[in-house]
Amino acid sequence: MELGKRRKKQPPWTDPLQRVIEHMAQTLKVHQDRILLLLRDRELAADATPRVLGLGVADIIDCVVETTSQGSSDAGNLQLRVQGKDKSSQMEFTLQRGEPLQKLMSHYRKAQGFGRCKLAFYFDGQRLAATCTPEELGMESGDVIEVWS
Repeated sequence: MELGKRRKKQPPWTDPLQRVIEHMAQTLKVHQDRILLLLRDRELAADATPRVLGLGVADIIDCVVETTSQGSSDAGNLQLRVQGKDKSSQMEFTLQRGEPLQKLMSHYRKAQGFGRCKLAFYFDGQRLAATCTPEELGMESGDVIEVWS
């Protein structure tokens, strides 16, 4: 590339849909693998572009978040939801059954901007210790951990 020449910015209709998937995963706080983009009930490939698909301004793309089933091959992992007072404070985490909840708790604090603020995490009315594991508590995928400040 010669000095002084700038690369032209690519028009948005040439960007792959992967960028949309990444944005939606971040917004919805789920893993990218759980995001499906559908056009008229047909799944769209992440590497497809609006130009290749012939999309226009009036086309509507549905974004679907796949749920995880308990009978999945990933039997050692659980999908847990952590919920504070506000709806916007809801986050989902994937955790191994035998992994201490400390990682989940600290990640939640950091992501919500609480830093070292004292938070109490509860499951089924029981206050949780950071050393507890989902296995010890009998947690299943989809369970909700409540957070109080």
